[in-house]
Amino acid sequence: MPDVTNAIRADYGRTALEFYSEARAALGHEPDPTEEVELALAACAHGGSLDRFEPVLIEDLRKEDDWATEVCSDLVSNLFHAADGAVVPRLLLDAVTDPETRSEAAIAEAWRVLGERGAEFARFLAAMRRFLVTVHDIDADDLFENAQSIFEDEVEEERYAAAAERWALHGSRSGAVSDASV
Repeated sequence: MPDVTNAIRADYGRTALEFYSEARAALGHEPDPTEEVELALAACAHGGSLDRFEPVLIEDLRKEDDWATEVCSDLVSNLFHAADGAVVPRLLLDAVTDPETRSEAAIAEAWRVLGERGAEFARFLAAMRRFLVTVHDIDADDLFENAQSIFEDEVEEERYAAAAERWALHGSRSGAVSDASV
């Protein structure tokens, strides 16, 4: 597979988010927990298929813990790329992680801080969390934290590569000037 840039990762994340948001809107009402899991499964299968040679099937995501973990980890990282510039990943995580031990007021405040731009991302993450926890008993909060680290590493790698390219270009010019002056 060719090199995948952060812009491509962001496109994958946006496509999965749009799929989820459109399916949720088509439902016509707030999803109940079972519907939310099904929406998340469908969006994860759709979004996970974007950066793989073989399609990701809902049945496989439902049955296989390791596969669900891998696909969702990649997808959350891609979602953070899609959100880059709109909302900080940490704010998304604050809104959706560990709801079992937090007060309603703390959760409401975390969602308020997100604003409307972040709420769409957070709804999808919350649905993914529900899927991972209820279907697989996976520590979704840990998976999300790891996906944030992956996102940060990918951003830093691309930033470094661009800086190294500028440095090489600048270094080539200064080397040519030095050689000519000798």
